[in-house]
Amino acid sequence: MALLAMMTLLLAAATSLLVGSAGMSATRNYRGAGQVHFVAESGISEALQTINGPGVINLQNDVVNQWGLLWGPSTHGFAPLSGFSYVVTPIATPGNTANAGQLIATGTGIESVKNVVVANVVRSNIPSTSPGAIYLASDASTNATFNGNNFLVDGNDHNYTGGAGPGAPVPGISTRNDTNTQETLNSLSTGQKDNVTGYGYSNGPPIVPSVKTSPAAPSTTLLNQMINDLLARPRPPDNNTTQINGNATIGTTAAPQITHFTGGSLTIKANGNASGAGILIVEGDLTIEGNFDFKGLILVRGTTKVTELTGNATIYGSIWTEDLNLTVSGSSIAYYSTQALALANQVSGGAALPAPIRVTSLVDCSEVPSGSGGCP
Repeated sequence: MALLAMMTLLLAAATSLLVGSAGMSATRNYRGAGQVHFVAESGISEALQTINGPGVINLQNDVVNQWGLLWGPSTHGFAPLSGFSYVVTPIATPGNTANAGQLIATGTGIESVKNVVVANVVRSNIPSTSPGAIYLASDASTNATFNGNNFLVDGNDHNYTGGAGPGAPVPGISTRNDTNTQETLNSLSTGQKDNVTGYGYSNGPPIVPSVKTSPAAPSTTLLNQMINDLLARPRPPDNNTTQINGNATIGTTAAPQITHFTGGSLTIKANGNASGAGILIVEGDLTIEGNFDFKGLILVRGTTKVTELTGNATIYGSIWTEDLNLTVSGSSIAYYSTQALALANQVSGGAALPAPIRVTSLVDCSEVPSGSGGCP
């Protein structure tokens, strides 16, 4: 009888342990499922920040095809939770590869927990904020030279029709890394520091010029792809001219255009008045020695090394250059202008400038049937 009672107690204890163990396992699984879902959503958040830093013209070309460059190693660890990580894969929507797609984030963790989250995304019609009035896109060492005290580079928003624009200030000059930012700052004399204004500028004392680092702005590789996206649009034929002498018009505010100079360099001479509007793409050197009035975005790329604003140039919008040497002197003025960049965004059917993507829906694939909502 005593033996039977002891066996009954042991059986009850074993059952209790099994039930408790099962309960603990269920609790861990429930907690793990919640944690790994949070990890997957964090992957979506990081992917959006990575993409929206430089912005997008064509989702397939600028994101999907460049994902290894943008994202880096495929698996990213999740620092707040040891043993958890995520992978994000971008996919462009067939039939609308330029403007729509999905970000598929797969989170994994301890005890083999896994969750897939899909963000359905579209490209916004509102352009991204420019990195600066002048943006030096190279990761290599740059060399800025400033001559005289009559030039002005201003990252405060200016309307080309007059007055202040509605946009927030951007840096007067921005670079890709702190080394180039410091080189640019050191190139400004004491009397020139108040000639570069915009975000972060202080009238002092001491005067702090508006020169900042913008590591999320487009690299030269991404900028080259964006230029290729633009050149694939309807536009006037390439122009292999190396000099503009006398009067010339390359787009107007009523009809802005993409203008592509392919001669290896472009010099705007001092014996006329040149003007333009839209997007100006120069392969090689750009030297402005004369009178030049442009409204929009100027992009300079290629194998040569100099961007010079040395004449009476007045640029409303922004200048992005891959060249390593920047010279600003004379009476040249570079004004950041959202109004002028809106002109650039209108060229060749519109939506021409880099823009962020936005999420239209977020799907937890554990809660929907396979194949729905973009889920695998």
